[in-house]
Amino acid sequence: MSSKIKALLSAENKSKVLNLIYSIGAAAIFNMVIQLLVYPYFERRLGSDRYGVALSVLSLIAITAGTCGYAVNCSRLLGVEKGRTDNGDYNLILLFMGILGSIIGISYLFYLQIATPLSILLYVALMFTTMLRYYAEVEFRISTNFFRYMVYYVLISVGYAAGLLLFRVSGQWMLTLILGETLAFLYVCFCGTIFRPPFFKRTKHLVPILSSIGFVFLSAFIDNITLHADRILLLAITGDGTAVTTYYIASLVGKIISMLTLPINAIIISYLVRYRGGLTAKIWTVIVGAAGIFGVIGFGGCMLVSPILIRILYPDNVGEAMQYLMPAILGQIFYFVSGVLMMVLLRFKGEKKQFFFNGAYAVEFFACVAVGTVLGGLSGFVWSILIANALRFVAAVAWGFLGKKKDEIPMVTEESSGNE
Repeated sequence: MSSKIKALLSAENKSKVLNLIYSIGAAAIFNMVIQLLVYPYFERRLGSDRYGVALSVLSLIAITAGTCGYAVNCSRLLGVEKGRTDNGDYNLILLFMGILGSIIGISYLFYLQIATPLSILLYVALMFTTMLRYYAEVEFRISTNFFRYMVYYVLISVGYAAGLLLFRVSGQWMLTLILGETLAFLYVCFCGTIFRPPFFKRTKHLVPILSSIGFVFLSAFIDNITLHADRILLLAITGDGTAVTTYYIASLVGKIISMLTLPINAIIISYLVRYRGGLTAKIWTVIVGAAGIFGVIGFGGCMLVSPILIRILYPDNVGEAMQYLMPAILGQIFYFVSGVLMMVLLRFKGEKKQFFFNGAYAVEFFACVAVGTVLGGLSGFVWSILIANALRFVAAVAWGFLGKKKDEIPMVTEESSGNE
């Protein structure tokens, strides 16, 4: 027994615990600031309808900038052991992706009929700074310095909070987020190495790097679009920004829980990649049971906390949001738990198989949500998301029991999640 206690208290295990604390702490601080301070202020200043439109714009940013930055992030992390460490290659790819994402975003602004020279300029700035923020995390993942990773997100949070003053003076809500993202970028410029010259020098590794992004980009894109496109889809079908606001408020605490998927998965994959055993039915049963218990506890906590937070943060929207509280939160809990299970399966099943799994889920998600929203409006939308995410959970559990019991694959990357 004493030997087991000593093993648990070893320097290596202490380091693992500290890394987990720093990683979750970074996500918790960031999400608390944006969900409990920034977004409620946006709603009070913009009103429910304009706030719903802003949420849909932010969803597009999360899908485009988040996917691009994350994919290049993973490519650079995997490229370290292959000697692909030239900054210029990655910066060229980011530049191209940023331009393409900006074109998509500007088109969406015209679709929403809110495009002006200033809004276009701010959107492009937000697109690039957000993409760089997702990418720049790799600085701390390469060095495994999770304390600096936490400082990184604290700076973003401080920038967001200070940016509210810019919003109050200028009336431009995107300035709030641009300030936070810019602070993070400057922090890495001064403390890291990934943004040092040569800035745009191409090397022989450019094509292999583009190839390595491959399935990571596609899987991340599918994952992000199913996580964030709900607000875009709801606005497109109903044309009602207030409906988007109501759903967002109802699912608020559940969304915060679901956003913990990324830091938790980052830790899981960091240690799973060193595990050389197989995924047996017994091990998978324990994993599913533990994830299920965490989900039940999370759902209970969300149901207790949500009414209190909604009354404090969104007092004018309490009546509408409370109608959809249970299905909205439960849908997010199913998404969170299945996301953790999918991270374990990624280690044993491989990226290609998970890509096709995520593709099937995306088709099921959009078909279910589109039909539900057309038939039932906001109520049909909320319940169809719950059904879609519950089916994802059931499919993930079943998949874990199928196939070989001794799967063993090389290093893989963690799945994306969005964070706004």
